[in-house]
Amino acid sequence: MTASRSGEDRRTALSAGPGMSAALRACGSRCGRILTARIGTARAITAAAGAWASITWAGRPAMVLGLCCAVLGAVLILAGRPAACAGPARTRRAVRPAGAVLGGVFAALGLSGLVAGAHALALDGAPQPGAAIVRVVTDPQETESGRFRSVVTGEAGRVTVVAEEPPPPAGSLVRMQLEWWDDDLTGLVGAEVVEEPGARWRIRADLRAGLAKVSGVGTHAGADLLPGLVVGDVAHIRTALADAMRTVSLTHLTAVSGSNILIVAGVVVALCARLRSPWWTRILPAAAVTAGYVFVVGPEPSVMRATAMAALVAVGILRPAGTPTLAVLATAVTVLLIGRPHLASEIGFGLSVCATAALVVLSPPLTRALTDRGVPRLIAVALAVPAAAQVGCTPLLVVLDPTVSPWAVLANVAAAPAVAPATVLGLAGLALEGAAGALPETLGTPAHLLARTAGAVGAASAWWITVVAHGCAALPGAALGWTAGLGGVVVAAGMVAGLACALLGRRSVRAGGALVTIVCLLAGLAVPVVTATGRGAWSVVVCDVGQGSAALIRSRDAPRDHALLVDTGDDPALLAACMEGAGITRLTIALSHFDADHVAALPAAVEAVDEAVVVHPLALADSPDATRTRALATVAAPAVAGEELPADLLPDGVTARVLWPPVDGGGVRDGNAASLVLLVQVDGLSILLPGDVGADQQLRMVPQMAVYAPVDVLVAPHHGSADTSAAFFRAARARVGVVSVGAGNTYGHPARKALEAFGSVPVLRTDQCGSIALTAELGLLGGAMDCGVPGGR
Repeated sequence: MTASRSGEDRRTALSAGPGMSAALRACGSRCGRILTARIGTARAITAAAGAWASITWAGRPAMVLGLCCAVLGAVLILAGRPAACAGPARTRRAVRPAGAVLGGVFAALGLSGLVAGAHALALDGAPQPGAAIVRVVTDPQETESGRFRSVVTGEAGRVTVVAEEPPPPAGSLVRMQLEWWDDDLTGLVGAEVVEEPGARWRIRADLRAGLAKVSGVGTHAGADLLPGLVVGDVAHIRTALADAMRTVSLTHLTAVSGSNILIVAGVVVALCARLRSPWWTRILPAAAVTAGYVFVVGPEPSVMRATAMAALVAVGILRPAGTPTLAVLATAVTVLLIGRPHLASEIGFGLSVCATAALVVLSPPLTRALTDRGVPRLIAVALAVPAAAQVGCTPLLVVLDPTVSPWAVLANVAAAPAVAPATVLGLAGLALEGAAGALPETLGTPAHLLARTAGAVGAASAWWITVVAHGCAALPGAALGWTAGLGGVVVAAGMVAGLACALLGRRSVRAGGALVTIVCLLAGLAVPVVTATGRGAWSVVVCDVGQGSAALIRSRDAPRDHALLVDTGDDPALLAACMEGAGITRLTIALSHFDADHVAALPAAVEAVDEAVVVHPLALADSPDATRTRALATVAAPAVAGEELPADLLPDGVTARVLWPPVDGGGVRDGNAASLVLLVQVDGLSILLPGDVGADQQLRMVPQMAVYAPVDVLVAPHHGSADTSAAFFRAARARVGVVSVGAGNTYGHPARKALEAFGSVPVLRTDQCGSIALTAELGLLGGAMDCGVPGGR
């Protein structure tokens, strides 16, 4: 019987073919070797993922899940011990690695998640003092909203402070009155300087001022960029250059990044290499110089992240043989997340991790691929490093701005050769100018001359970066729309993975990688075009933002770049999808009130454009929400009934009259009752946007309707709530009704009472029509007028 079975097995193997059997054995052997060799890396990556996920889902369920994973890991490790297995020794040896891998992975996942989640919960419950003595550690920076931002440390921990007036200079010890907005963000109510900056802080200020002096700020664009490139002083960078650099993904060069820190440390290590000392003795001077450099730059959160990531790359380059660089990165990410859980939600930290991981994983094989094709190694590295970093960051960059530039990699590659000379020469000019003041005149004068020479040459190197930015930003298709939201991130990640396989994979996977890249690229670019709302022919768009409200208004005869946005909804991705392809770079944002479904996407709306001004009702001007809004954007004078919004705030061809709340509504605390009600005129259309006012407020506005009715478009108050006055609808005498409402919402909106109040006019609903784009002739772009509920039924 045994011999017969052996013969059948041999015949089966022969029928399958010796080639297939050998291939299967080789594949299994190779997978086993890779798995065994990468056990440490797998555990480290899993630990980082566990910590990140646990902090993101901070709460007791996450901790319970972490505990379960840790227990499961321990069980698997014990189950994988040779003593627990019966059979020959060869079988026991085969079982042990599988148990070690699975057990180690689950244990790392569970323990890191448990610790990180517990720390995040503890920080969430920590008290936030209303007053604290803190040390200001960064110079005040003016934000786009006209307010000033500084980082402080002390009794309140490490937090970012936003103030109406510039806070005291870096190094000052200050007693601050704080108004907390978030875990690490607070408004400054009052400040009293307890101690002026000490000597080292004054030296730091002199060094930064000296760099601006030797750079020749104001003489040309490169001189303006150099202080930002070297020490993060971006006050001199002009708007046009900042926009061009943002378009082609060169923004990381407008402030200190990990590459700058690596350059500084690398120069010191290269100089110390001539000492023929052990590698670790070269690290100490580099660490000291880097620490001094970071102090001069300022311990901004972005700088600290860049320093941590640069240190990881340095460890990878100088590591002893056998230390896996990716495991070092993952371990450091785990430690950083456990120590500072808020990093898990910071897009800047994610970008730093992605860029560093791309440098570790993609840069070496990409460099080898170039050198194998005859490219000199120095040029290959200069091409591979920025290309890898740009590719690695793409999935997260589309979160910040759902656009991609086909010239981004080219711009980074072209600018890369100028970064190191500009950084080194700028630092040399800074050091020489600082030393010149302490030297006797006979030595100080040559030092000043050398400092100015170094600064001028460094500014010339930075000038090349500005040429690249402006040139690439002016090329056709410099900023192409990309799919917004989670879908855009997934598509971008697929494109990056496919590109990596196409460039670096084996011959058998290159074709598949190229196909995935092309499919993801076409999908990412096509969706915004297909779903764009009107591409400029509309006069008003009631955006589909789910269970929320947002409406865009602009004149078809005026420049396309400026629009009035009434409310923002609460989903940044849906708002971005509505605005996609409209060409809007300036927004006047009228907030009806501060409920989340009307304003939660405000930060994304402000970030999406170059200029934004916010208007809100006077009745809510003293609320905490209004204070937080002033920290996000420039806020115009509050609006009251009986007035028009200032013409200089609105797009050309648009007027907006405030019908509610009245002047005597200053004490109103009900956000719905104090909603801003606007009657907007554009292209001969009148659009009534009543926010979330209820039946009582609607009845009080009925007499005004006799003056302004009929209106062309009436947006249903409060998403079609049953708290509705039929008299208000009748007095408005609208030609078209619109309901901004989420599909399947739990509020029962729109209520039958609200739909019936429209009478016989056609009613369009965003849950059925999507974003509703209307022309000046009340034509519906991209749909049919019967997509809603004709006749209000």
